[in-house]
Amino acid sequence: MSSEARPGRIHVAVEQHLGRVVIDHPAKHNALTFDMWQSLPGLLDELESRDDVRAIVFEGAGDRAFASGSDISQFGEQRDTEENVRRYNATVERAIGRIGAVRKPTLAFINGYCFGGGVAIALHCDMRYGNEQAQFCIPAGKVGVGYHELWLHRLAQLVGPAHAKEIMFTARRYTAEEARQMGLVNRIQTREETLDLARTIAGLAPLTHRASKLAIETSIAPEGRDWQACKDAILDCFRSADYVEGREAFTGKRTPVFRGK
Repeated sequence: MSSEARPGRIHVAVEQHLGRVVIDHPAKHNALTFDMWQSLPGLLDELESRDDVRAIVFEGAGDRAFASGSDISQFGEQRDTEENVRRYNATVERAIGRIGAVRKPTLAFINGYCFGGGVAIALHCDMRYGNEQAQFCIPAGKVGVGYHELWLHRLAQLVGPAHAKEIMFTARRYTAEEARQMGLVNRIQTREETLDLARTIAGLAPLTHRASKLAIETSIAPEGRDWQACKDAILDCFRSADYVEGREAFTGKRTPVFRGK
C-alpha cells in the first residue's frame, strides 16, 4: 500500500512488516494542514487492520523537520469563528487520539523541528528517537492558545511536572540532548538505527506487544482503568499458536517465526 507522495499530504507505505507514516509538507517544515489532520485516523485504521504490519514509524519528509505543528496560515480561514474552532480542534484531537489508540508499537523518528502539534504526535507514540538536529518546542504561550489537557498529561508523565511547566511557561526550544536528559526522547540516534529497532520489534511476538502496551497504557490512564482487558490479553498470548512457536523455537535453538495468532 502506498499513497501518492506529494507535498501537503501524509502518505504511508509498508515494508518489512513496518508501516511508515510520513508527514510530507517540507515547504512549511512539515506543518499539518486541516486536510492532513483529517486524513490521519483513516490511514492508521488501514495500517492497524493489516496483519503484515507489526510496528508503525512516524517521520517527517526531508531532513529539516518532523512536524512543526498545525499550519498557522490556515487559522484565519479554518479557525475564524467559534464553530470553526471547535471543528478544527475536534479534528486535531481525533487524529492525536487515534495515534494513542493504536494497538501496535509506534515509534517517532524526529529529524529536526518538532513543534506544537508535532510534539503531540510524538508524545502519543510509544517511543521517541531524535537525531542530533532535533529541536523541540511548544510555542502555545507565544500564540495565545491552550494546549490540550490530555497532551499535557502525557508530557508531564514523560518529563515530570516541573519540566512540563518549564516547557509550557517559557515556550523555548530544547535541543535533542536536553530532550533526552528530561526523558522526552528515548535516545539520540539516526533514522536507520530507529528503523532497525522497529524491525527488531516487528520480529517479536505481536500478541505479547499488544498485551504489554495495553497494560502499560492502562496503568497511566487518567480515566477509568480496565484491568480485565489486560488479563484477557495476557490469556490470549498463552492460547496462541505464537506461544507454541516460541517454546519450540527456544528448545530447538532457532529463531521463532511469529504470526500474531
